[in-house]
Amino acid sequence: MKLSYTISIALIVAAATAPAAGPALAQSDDLGAENETARYVNSTPEAYAAMQELPVDEPIFMLNLIRFKDEADYGERNEFASKGWTGEQAYAEYTRVSSPIAQRVGGRVTFAGLPQLTLIGPRDEQWDVAFIVSYPDLASFLALVTDPEYAEHAFHRKAAVADSRLVRMAAFPMPQ
Repeated sequence: MKLSYTISIALIVAAATAPAAGPALAQSDDLGAENETARYVNSTPEAYAAMQELPVDEPIFMLNLIRFKDEADYGERNEFASKGWTGEQAYAEYTRVSSPIAQRVGGRVTFAGLPQLTLIGPRDEQWDVAFIVSYPDLASFLALVTDPEYAEHAFHRKAAVADSRLVRMAAFPMPQ
């Protein structure tokens, strides 16, 4: 799926003016059915516990790889289900409401792009958007995902995302 003009512009604006947000701090049983490729939408408590074992006082960078659902799945939230949004539109709404919260805690988009071709890696892992969000430290990232206002709107992300990856990274000095 290619990104529409609307979400492409939203990501560019977000990268230039306000940071995008990270994932919902929600438990997940994203294990996939047997004989089916696993899909990952939310993190697990174990992943957050492991992350807190890493350095906490240095900047962190979160690589986000996102694949959207063709149709957003809002389940029981009829006020949004009736809109007939695509996953891409639901993610644009998630970005709209979560960006100010991310900005408040010091997060910012340092790169946003549209994946075109996987040269090395599984061909079935294709992404609609990729971006890196930086945070001053672990506490800033955790302040985002535990913010009550963020939690109130994180359902848009779940409705939008078919599959995702979130990779915590630290800066690495490249040899000259």
